[in-house]
Amino acid sequence: MQAYFAIVRQIVVLIAFSYIGSLISALLKLPVSGSIVGLLLVFALLKLGVLRVEWLEAGANWLLSKMLLFFVPAAVGIIGHKELFGLSGIGFALVIGLGTVAVMGCSGVAAELISRRKEAAKR
Repeated sequence: MQAYFAIVRQIVVLIAFSYIGSLISALLKLPVSGSIVGLLLVFALLKLGVLRVEWLEAGANWLLSKMLLFFVPAAVGIIGHKELFGLSGIGFALVIGLGTVAVMGCSGVAAELISRRKEAAKR
């Protein structure tokens, strides 16, 4: 039960950073989404040592494990516009296919680099 509350607390902290990022983006009239600003803020605080990975890791891992659910509304929204598929169906398929390959490739390269860095740190 304590682990559950830790995950919830960490998710609330991540949501708070997203909200703070939205405020910063709105106040400074940045052409970047507030969630991206919040993500950069978390990254900077992690690099500066103000935040520790352990303080956010379980909540972030839980969110990552559920990430596919966040894309369902977008997919349903696209299916609701069948007329677009008739006009640009091949283009959509190409973009989706190339995007999937790019994400898989980048994820694989990033995972390999992280794995190598962890192995080197163990030595």
